[in-house]
Amino acid sequence: MDDAELVGGVLVDAADPKNAAHTLASLLTDAASSRSAARTAGFEPDLVEVLSKRFGADTARIAMACQLGAAWVEGRRSIKPSEPWELVASLPPGTTLPDGLRRTTGETLIQLVSQSSRSLRLVAPFIDWPAMSFLSDALSAVTSRGVSLQILLPTRSTHASDALDQLKQAVARDGDLSRLSIATLRFDAPWAHLKVISSDSIAAYIGSANVTGAGIAGSNLELGVLVRGSTVTVVERLIDSFRET
Repeated sequence: MDDAELVGGVLVDAADPKNAAHTLASLLTDAASSRSAARTAGFEPDLVEVLSKRFGADTARIAMACQLGAAWVEGRRSIKPSEPWELVASLPPGTTLPDGLRRTTGETLIQLVSQSSRSLRLVAPFIDWPAMSFLSDALSAVTSRGVSLQILLPTRSTHASDALDQLKQAVARDGDLSRLSIATLRFDAPWAHLKVISSDSIAAYIGSANVTGAGIAGSNLELGVLVRGSTVTVVERLIDSFRET
C-alpha cells in the first residue's frame, strides 16, 4: 500500500479532507502528540500510530503523504459505485441459490475480512466458536498486516466468552494480538440485536445472520446485504454512539 492510500484510509471519514490532512500532519510531526489528541482530532488512534511508525520524523514525507492522502479521498468520493449493494443469504446445505443471488454469508464475511487494509469491526448479539473458527485464520492474518480489529462484545450470548478466548489464542499465535480489541456497550445502551461486519469504513455486511455456525454455514435461512459507500460510516457512527469509551 502506498503512502497516499494509507493516509487516505485515516482521512476517509473527514468532512473536509484537506483541513483534516493539515491536522493529521501536525499530529505526526509533533513528538508530544498522544492518542487522546488523535481521538480529539477525529482520527482513530491506532491508525495514527501506524502512520507514525511508517513515517518516523521525516517531515517532508509526512507533508507530501497527507497532501496526497486528501487527494486520494476526494478522488474516491468522485467515483460513483456501480453496484452499491448486493443480496447475501445463508441457505441449508444442498440448497441451490436462486437466480439473482450470487453471494452466501460465509464467503461474503471472508471477503470483507480478507480485503481489509485499515479497520475491521464485528457486531453480533450471538457468537460461537464454530463460526469464529471459520473466520479465525482470516482475522489473524489481517491483524498481522496491521489492521485494527474491534469486536463489540455481546451481552447475552452464552458461548461468546469461549469463542473470543479461542480467537485471542489464534490471533496471538498467527497474528498481532495488540490489533484486537473487545468493546462493550454502555450500561444504558439498548439491546443490540444488529449483525454487522464493516471493512475499512467502505463496505459492510448488514443482515440477520449471527456469527454462529448455524447463522453462517448451518441450517438457518438468513438474509442480508453487502453495502458499499459512505453509508457504512453512518452505520459505524451509530454503533459507536452506544459503545463504552
